[in-house]
Amino acid sequence: MNLKRLTWSFSTAFVMMAISWLGFLDYISNPTTTQLLVYGFYALSTWYLLFFNRKESQAFKDFFQIGFRHFILVTLLMALFSYFFIQLHPNLVEDSAIQLRTTLQNTNNRTPAEIERDVKLFIEGYPSAMVSRTIFGYLVVGSLVTAISSFLLTLQKK
Repeated sequence: MNLKRLTWSFSTAFVMMAISWLGFLDYISNPTTTQLLVYGFYALSTWYLLFFNRKESQAFKDFFQIGFRHFILVTLLMALFSYFFIQLHPNLVEDSAIQLRTTLQNTNNRTPAEIERDVKLFIEGYPSAMVSRTIFGYLVVGSLVTAISSFLLTLQKK
């Protein structure tokens, strides 16, 4: 991976982290909007990388290889960001656990011991679940955008 593409991947991840941070600080009012902005920037960044790295009669596999390296690195950086973010903000886990406890109590189909057990398991598994969700989401979006962009760019005559 050349230095320009590596720099682009790191820059993409850092902008995505900044957007996420702004959402956390409530500069972006809705969490869904924050996620859409992050994924939208990620998709545009991947497309931009592929579009401006095209050469005459480049094959699909060449485009996909460039995009693959990009989205793997961005996914890794975002997974690390998610993990450390959750570790630095334990109040997120506590708030989610409180919401879960309230929801389970309102369903009236569990004993207090079962509710406490489920909440304890939720708290223990929260970081793993969030990082797994992050990895899966970014890999799916990255591979789809890369595959579609690669296909369209191979069809394009320069």
